[in-house]
Amino acid sequence: MSQQKLDTVNAQADRAYLRLSRKFGQLRLHHLERRNLLIQNIPGFWGQAFRNHPQLASFLSQHDKKILSYLHSLDVEELGLARLGYKIKFYFARNPFFQNKVLIKEYGCGPSGQVVSRSTPIQWLPGQDVQALSQGDSDNLFSFFWWFSNHSSIESDKIVEIINEELWPNPLQYYLLSEGAPGKKGTEVGESPEQQPKESSEANQSK
Repeated sequence: MSQQKLDTVNAQADRAYLRLSRKFGQLRLHHLERRNLLIQNIPGFWGQAFRNHPQLASFLSQHDKKILSYLHSLDVEELGLARLGYKIKFYFARNPFFQNKVLIKEYGCGPSGQVVSRSTPIQWLPGQDVQALSQGDSDNLFSFFWWFSNHSSIESDKIVEIINEELWPNPLQYYLLSEGAPGKKGTEVGESPEQQPKESSEANQSK
């Protein structure tokens, strides 16, 4: 009888957890959609946030930085209530590098529980394929865009970790950093952005 009661309590707890997850998931989605609309009104926001992030910047070639200047929106979607995976969507304006409007990198669990990844094939325009450009060019020995076709390396896992845990939760702090600056906490989204440039200016004057 006690096991029966325990099963009933567990079932009630599972239903309550699902209700709360859906409720707060909807609230979070509402705020993320509002944030995305605000960011889209700031030209070059995501490209600058990528360039300014102390770790992500190390994965960017000069060619990557030009491409990312056309990135107008980023979205990270959690797969399942238990966060079993992530789908990262990069939305690009029309550009001279590739035909895709959206590039997607997805991480999830395979049939046997192992982590697997899938991605959108990049439809490079003639002369813009980063792999071809890297040959014999010391300025393009590596590229962030290799990550889309790389499904096994440690660097690939590191990039998705940085985007999910640092850049996506609070991109404003990296947008406000000076390019190449050491990592530090900026203002939270929703605080007055005018305060951060003022602090940076004062720091430069004191040097």
